[in-house]
Amino acid sequence: MGNEILFADDDPPMALSNDGRSKKGGREEGGPKESGRNDGEPWTILVVDDDKEVHAVTRLALGKLHYKGRPLKLVSAMSGAEAADILRTTGNVAIVLLDVVMETDDAGLKLVRTIREEIGNHAVRIILRTGQPGQAPEEDVVLAYDINDYKSKTELTSQKLFTTVISALRAYADIMALETNRRGLQQIIQSTDRLFELRSMQQFAAGVLTQLSAFLRVKPDAILCARRGESGDGSLYVLAGAGCYAEAAENPHSAIAPNVADSIAEVFRTRQSVYRRNETTLFIRVPDGGEVAAWIHTDRPLDEVDRGLIEVFAAKIAISFANLSLYEQLREANETLEARVAERTRALEEANAKLERLATVDPLTTVWNRRHFLELAAAELGRARRHERRLSVFLLDLDHFKAVNDGYGHAAGDEVLRTTVARARSALRTSDQIARFGGEEFVVLLPETDIEGARIVAERVRAAIADGPVDAEGHAIPVTASLGVAEWSAGEPSIEHTLRRADAALYEAKQSGRDHVCLAAL
Repeated sequence: MGNEILFADDDPPMALSNDGRSKKGGREEGGPKESGRNDGEPWTILVVDDDKEVHAVTRLALGKLHYKGRPLKLVSAMSGAEAADILRTTGNVAIVLLDVVMETDDAGLKLVRTIREEIGNHAVRIILRTGQPGQAPEEDVVLAYDINDYKSKTELTSQKLFTTVISALRAYADIMALETNRRGLQQIIQSTDRLFELRSMQQFAAGVLTQLSAFLRVKPDAILCARRGESGDGSLYVLAGAGCYAEAAENPHSAIAPNVADSIAEVFRTRQSVYRRNETTLFIRVPDGGEVAAWIHTDRPLDEVDRGLIEVFAAKIAISFANLSLYEQLREANETLEARVAERTRALEEANAKLERLATVDPLTTVWNRRHFLELAAAELGRARRHERRLSVFLLDLDHFKAVNDGYGHAAGDEVLRTTVARARSALRTSDQIARFGGEEFVVLLPETDIEGARIVAERVRAAIADGPVDAEGHAIPVTASLGVAEWSAGEPSIEHTLRRADAALYEAKQSGRDHVCLAAL
């Protein structure tokens, strides 16, 4: 096959400028490497042929070719199997220059199916070169196999090889641009979907920087600033930082590099994104009137594809910022409403507690009032009846209390009542209940207590009340009480009947000279 390939002596091949137009003399403006041009990542071309001379001649013909500022990198494979292995491990092959007849008569055609169907690479451009056209007729091969060009080695001059390769590279570049756009748009959708899951503004802002850095495939050294209104007088603040600016949001006074501050100020002033060699400052106009600037270190100039995609990304997150702002306002309103509801609930609970206290407690002496005492006594009576337990009560009335009010005043009388209750409580058991029954009259309920036990408690209370004068309004006022004790009888339908008997015993105690305890008869 080596004798069948012949590159004719055409004019020397022309290199292409960055816009794809050819230039005579085999170099771009300013020359190739000797001009100091910084070549980009090379285009990888896989030459698959079992003839070493084909590889050598191909390298000779394409060795100095540049397209869009990028040189060619030629990789050799001597068989279809070797080429398949290379393609499985190398993802950036732009062109395969493929012979048909190698280890088998159809090894090249089998490799085409492997590339497209097994490896799943539909971007690489496959140019079939054959020295035996009859072995693989062009019409049959083009229809049956997913190839991009078919050339006979006998007609493939140096100039035609140059033209074929440039056409294939242009097509590959367009395909990769479309694929980059597709992946970029997919990333934008996925990124903004993830950003929508972040609720707080600070989390969202940090997420924007993370997704933007991942999207551009750069280290996340970035900062996000915002500005409200039309003027810049003190309204600029840091929303989030990443990398070397990670602490900027928590510490607004942290140092920001002058070039970063200048770039952010520039985009706010011009309301246009700024793209420089190693940095990008993105201007984001929020629909609610806010303005956001994202500065990010890119370590490379962004191409048109990247710029277009991040502009789309900026538009999407601008809407997200507006939505999040509305969400934050709604959340704050809800929190305010919840706080007000909680405050009103507490006030209502306090009012209910106060009403309950007023309905059940005597405000002067802080013991139960008559109504609540009767409720408690009725409940205790029910338990005593069900469980056949004893239950007693006694009434307590202060002796000569009217004389206290008349002689010392009502303030002194109130103090005497409070002191009487305190002394009585100190002599009662924990289970006993005391209530104010009227004026200077009090009642005590004694669960599970018979008449004798009630007498003992009543006598203890009487002694405690009479234990020294009461200091009221600067006067030492002697206090005594008369008590009537009664035990509930199973024949009595309500506690009121028992209380009437206790009242009769109380009257008897007063008739007996006061400061006395009397027991009611059954």
